[in-house]
Amino acid sequence: MGTLAASLQSPARRADTGTLTTASLSARATRLIALAGLGSFALIIVGAFIAPPLWNAPGTHASAAHVAAYLQANHGRTIASLYIYSLAMGLFLCFTGGLWSWLRQIEPAPQPLSAVFAFGALALAVLSFAAFATAGVMSYRPQQPAFAASLSDLTFGLLALSAIPTAVCLGAYSALVLRHRCLPAWTAWLALLAVDAHVLIAASFMSRGDFLSLESSVIVWVPATFFAWILATSVVLLRVADRTGLGTT
Repeated sequence: MGTLAASLQSPARRADTGTLTTASLSARATRLIALAGLGSFALIIVGAFIAPPLWNAPGTHASAAHVAAYLQANHGRTIASLYIYSLAMGLFLCFTGGLWSWLRQIEPAPQPLSAVFAFGALALAVLSFAAFATAGVMSYRPQQPAFAASLSDLTFGLLALSAIPTAVCLGAYSALVLRHRCLPAWTAWLALLAVDAHVLIAASFMSRGDFLSLESSVIVWVPATFFAWILATSVVLLRVADRTGLGTT
């Protein structure tokens, strides 16, 4: 954590009018990044409470008629939760964009790891938004059973594939933090745990079993490791911002 804090405490340049120092602005920017991450995590939790429980959703072997009936019975909650989740992903983009801007200051040129982190975050967000769009379409109005089942599979398939850029993003973060010690190492190990879990969920297409398949329990529990990383890293950044702000007063 010392490396990042030191980078924030760069030489200050004051104007005659008494404007904020560069370090103060950096501390404020770091705090905003952290708040974006915390806001994203909070909205994800809110969305999870609004949405119908995923563990009650029709399983891989459910009939198309069952899927269509479930979607129609829960369309209101699904649409509302998708809106909340979309807001959460918007804040996630703000969080990762800001975090990338700090990480690239730590890494020497040509800064490959921070670039991989940024592109991985962007790719996972794109696939997540695509999944939200298909989920919204299948819940917006009553669907024929065949269409409902296909849209449901497409939604979960997009979410499963988003695990690949998620693993890439978190893997780059882990390598950068462990190499440069710019943030606590435990956040990197937490990210590596999420990497392993997301590599597993990406294999959902290879199985139709109860544990590993598109609509199995892994689709519920594996993303929790990713959300935990967002929360942990946001809290760490907030502490760094507070420490830097105190150091410049």
